[in-house]
Amino acid sequence: MASLRPERRTIICCLLLALFSIVTSRNVFKNRFLEEYQPYAGPWNDEFDWRLIKEILPKVPGNVVLSPISVKTLLALLYEGSATRSETQRELSRTLGIDDPQAVVKLQEDLRRYKSQTTEGLLITDRVFHNTSIPVTHKYRIIINDQYNASTEEINFGEPDVAAVQINRWISHNTGGLIEDVVRTDALRDTLLLLINTIYFRGNWVEPFPPNATAERPFYASGRPTAGKAIFMKQRERLFYHRRSALLGAQILRLPYQHNQLAMIVVLPEEGLSLDQLLQRLTPEAVHAELAELFEEEIELELPKFNIRHAGSLREPLQRLGLTRIFSDQAELPLIARGLSTPLKVSTILQKSCIQVDEQGTQASAATESSLVFTILSEPVKFIANRPFLFLILDESKGTWLFAGKVEDPSL
Repeated sequence: MASLRPERRTIICCLLLALFSIVTSRNVFKNRFLEEYQPYAGPWNDEFDWRLIKEILPKVPGNVVLSPISVKTLLALLYEGSATRSETQRELSRTLGIDDPQAVVKLQEDLRRYKSQTTEGLLITDRVFHNTSIPVTHKYRIIINDQYNASTEEINFGEPDVAAVQINRWISHNTGGLIEDVVRTDALRDTLLLLINTIYFRGNWVEPFPPNATAERPFYASGRPTAGKAIFMKQRERLFYHRRSALLGAQILRLPYQHNQLAMIVVLPEEGLSLDQLLQRLTPEAVHAELAELFEEEIELELPKFNIRHAGSLREPLQRLGLTRIFSDQAELPLIARGLSTPLKVSTILQKSCIQVDEQGTQASAATESSLVFTILSEPVKFIANRPFLFLILDESKGTWLFAGKVEDPSL
């Protein structure tokens, strides 16, 4: 008879916006994943993703989550609005790593697929809110609609209270209610255009964590002389794709989600290695190579539950990555709007993200006659995430990093 048990669910969402202004000892398995892991074998285009991750995570204290694809999407919308062969366009192209036209096409195709297909639990939306006084060009509307499935909406920023309510309602709707009241009235007073990207993901593990194994255990947080406490989920006698990387000095574990090709990749540095030291070793080539070498092992897994909300401006990190012109009076963005007395420039780019890894949801499961039984002679590999670690959400079918973050103290 089937039994119901709570499952661990990941809920994660992100908001990105740009403001424009003028100026046991048993080793017996009763389950096995039905689908074999297939590492992504196509062309990667994640140089920018890793530059952004390595720029932000070491410099921001505490727990952090960000969405590389969200940032890329918004910058791509700016790229489409830049003057042809202008320095602004060249700077955006260099920063995004899209000098190859095929890289632009791949990004556009991936975004259109995400928005049109029924990827369970994943919602990505883009909208350009523009003041009633700003004549957004017909060409720009057509490009972002056809190539990115993005939309525009006219709004009266002269009534900032009404505009803030309208925009925040749209954001809340597209992030499952997890992100609310982001746009403040005072921030809209000098705004002419507002570009917003939201991304929301809610997924269930292929292998749920048994709730009766959840317990409080020590966690050795960064900068804390003694161990604190965190609530840990636990898996025993399960097969996971895993690798202990000598190159990175870390363990890499893959936790797949149901009904799609998304997976969480957890990177746990070896004891004695800090997250900053690990990040220095991470390169796109090293990560690709390690993911291709993951193999099935029996894992004893302990992973803390965590809930992260992070908000911050991306202006300074992007400037350090070489993207400066869009924030200056020299910005060349005439394809977005024409006929302005003063050139359009980006005031700031803001991102707000949140992730919840917790016990929400239920799933029916039972051992049946078709279950495969494996006997493993060796002791299970221990993956005990009781110290700071990195996590990433990867679309394994496209080689796209949807989210990346770090957990320094899950009790926060």
